[in-house]
Amino acid sequence: MHINSKDNPRVKLFRKLLSSKKAREEHGLFAVEGARNCVDTAYEAVCGRIKVHSVFYTQTALTKYKNTLKTDSLFSCTRPEDVFEISDELAKKMTDEGNSQGIYMIVFKVDLPFVTEYIDKNGKYLVLDNLQDPGNLGTLLRTADAVGVSGVVMTDNCVDLYNPKVVRSAMGSTTRLDLFVVDNFLNVATLFDELGIVTNAAVVRDGENITEFDFDRPCAVVIGNEGKGLPREHSDICKNRVTISMHGNIESLNAACAGTIILWEMFRGGSHG
Repeated sequence: MHINSKDNPRVKLFRKLLSSKKAREEHGLFAVEGARNCVDTAYEAVCGRIKVHSVFYTQTALTKYKNTLKTDSLFSCTRPEDVFEISDELAKKMTDEGNSQGIYMIVFKVDLPFVTEYIDKNGKYLVLDNLQDPGNLGTLLRTADAVGVSGVVMTDNCVDLYNPKVVRSAMGSTTRLDLFVVDNFLNVATLFDELGIVTNAAVVRDGENITEFDFDRPCAVVIGNEGKGLPREHSDICKNRVTISMHGNIESLNAACAGTIILWEMFRGGSHG
């Protein structure tokens, strides 16, 4: 099917999802931009992990990416009547980015209920509390995906998981991970405690050095706000406190950097004595 007008209802929906958290919440949908991001997302839909609402593509994009990306998945990830060819001109109007790659999608939200049946009792989790920068969240989702976490839990005061900047910087990891958005940090700590998953608060100082900490058990690492870190009452709820030992005059690291270092250490196994 062809769409040529920016007033088409599906195009208008895409634009609304791109710009409005309220629209994303109302519809239970989010927007995905970019050739690789969309093709990776389509593949996850073909595998049955997620559901796709709409696909938009230009012939120019198909020609450009057919040899480097598995663009066939764009046509098999949803019903044929939900796949639309658009003009290059319309493709430029659909994005706020400087240059359009000519492939877009609308996808059903992917986060899961934070309940026992979706939690791996033997797993390792990343918990993010009041993280505000979209780039940090996207980077941490990619890192979590790369090391193989069992899931990522976000408190609902974090930046919106479906913010287009998060989705872009996560580069497909949004649809590959088990993701949870929880309204209260105490609920996160309580359920993990009930399941025997040890919570470890990442703090700037006075925690156990991560290179000496034993991560070789079901556990979760909790990372707080970029500027303020974890609230004391939240770090106190956690079973342990862990710190990245630093040299020189550096006081703390960017949240994405710190999270990446801790996740690497967590999956490397830490020190087992």
